[in-house]
Amino acid sequence: MTKEPNQKIQGYCKKCKAPVLLNSSDDQYGNTVTTLNCWNGHYAWVNIEGIESDLPVESQKQLTASLVKRISFFKLP
Repeated sequence: MTKEPNQKIQGYCKKCKAPVLLNSSDDQYGNTVTTLNCWNGHYAWVNIEGIESDLPVESQKQLTASLVKRISFFKLP
């Protein structure tokens, strides 16, 4: 299930000057994911509601180490 994105421009990216948009959607586990990012993939922040917050500290460190650190795009030849 995907929620309607807020297509109102929230500002401009500091890295590439592209428009920054506020997006909200549900992931495959039912968590609400809200992001503030430009259309070139530069994220100002990502908020995941409903993620397990009662995990032991060691598990949280291990979990955050596996999160995506960078998303980029390239042209195919």
